Amino acid sequence: MKSEVSDFCSQHLLDSLARLPRPKKYWVGFSGGADSTALLQAMYECREQLPAPFQAVHFHHGLQQGADVWEEHCRAFCAERNVPYISKNLEIDFSGRSSPEEAARNCRYRAVAEILGPDEMYLTAHHAEDQAETLFLNLMRGSGIEGLAGIPALRNLENGWVARPLLDRNRPELERFLQSRKIEWLNDPSNADTTFDRNYLRQELFPLMEQRWPGLRRRLFRTARNARITAGAMAMFIESQSGELIRDRFKMPLHKLLELEPEMQTLILRQWLRRHEVPVLPEARLTEFLEQLAGAELTSQAEVQWEDWMIKRYQHDLWLHRRNPFLACPEKKWKHGMKLDIGPDSGGLRLVGEPASIPASWKVRARKSGDRIRLVPDGPSRKLKQLFRSAMIPPWLRSGIPVLEWDGEAVALGDWVIGHRLQDWLFENDLKYQWRPSDPVLGRIRSDCQR
Repeated sequence: MKSEVSDFCSQHLLDSLARLPRPKKYWVGFSGGADSTALLQAMYECREQLPAPFQAVHFHHGLQQGADVWEEHCRAFCAERNVPYISKNLEIDFSGRSSPEEAARNCRYRAVAEILGPDEMYLTAHHAEDQAETLFLNLMRGSGIEGLAGIPALRNLENGWVARPLLDRNRPELERFLQSRKIEWLNDPSNADTTFDRNYLRQELFPLMEQRWPGLRRRLFRTARNARITAGAMAMFIESQSGELIRDRFKMPLHKLLELEPEMQTLILRQWLRRHEVPVLPEARLTEFLEQLAGAELTSQAEVQWEDWMIKRYQHDLWLHRRNPFLACPEKKWKHGMKLDIGPDSGGLRLVGEPASIPASWKVRARKSGDRIRLVPDGPSRKLKQLFRSAMIPPWLRSGIPVLEWDGEAVALGDWVIGHRLQDWLFENDLKYQWRPSDPVLGRIRSDCQR
């Protein structure tokens, strides 16, 4: 952490960005507060030296009465500098166990994941004081070494990265940077509400502790840095011991996990989540889940849920994916066109080849009880339920897989099981039938089944 006499400037930002991967584009999170304003202004000042273009993005949480004013301020700030800008409205779900702060953060990062293209980077303005607060809050939660490591300077997110280039700077530096340029920023009125843990630390606890232990924030920052080094070394060791166990983003072979000692099982599961940028699973729930797995039979569907995530067992595997219910493939008539949209999870279907007339009674839907499909003209029909089971597809994911119906009869499951009638029609018209799911878990199921 720099001392307060060392002033922040755009060159400091360039030096920090030079230590990060080179992206195709930067997205700058811009709330209108002092920290994000300093980051965006520094990006603007060194725009000619940046290795990639940048764009500001404001997330409209709608949690405060003046949220529209904040958005207007951010839009005007960018317009004055000709900085590309977009605003995204968020719909935050407060029904879970997460605190309002956590729920808003989780929703925001889901939105970030949606806008990030391949090899693009989202920048936040977290600074050294944020790091100290995060370490202390994690300590109060009883976190392990990864929690004490605080906020990482860089992490993966979907196809790109999230980076915090200001972690080694402090807030007074950033404010002086803006004051020297006569740039105004907005102050969040909720920062005075000490019912929020971070505000209580800033307003009440840290000033008191600083009197007893001067340089408290600097000490906590140093502790987080040392913990990050230790956590990194531990992660490398676990990776070396885990073999193929944690490389898969969505599935883990259960029998290999249960062959290990309980302590190693805990470390392996934590590293699995860490490797794939999933929030930390609380220790009590992790321990309870491992106990369920140890005593469960093959038919068990033991599961654990936390924040926006879940791990659930199906037969010989553990499945890791988001917790929100998957949306079933909607029922839609396919009347014309070579493409059909089938929802935010199921994605879309398409016919590849020269345009052709769609049969009058085509309909796409989720599976129904008793569905059967005939693969050869004179052969027996097969239950879709049997096909799901043989492909090891978990029951809770099956409704997202599209079934194509023709004259009331199933003629396709996904795009890897094609009935004889559809096969003949595709051959006659020199077409290919393809499913492109939007949800990555459904995409993984498709690729597994096609193999």
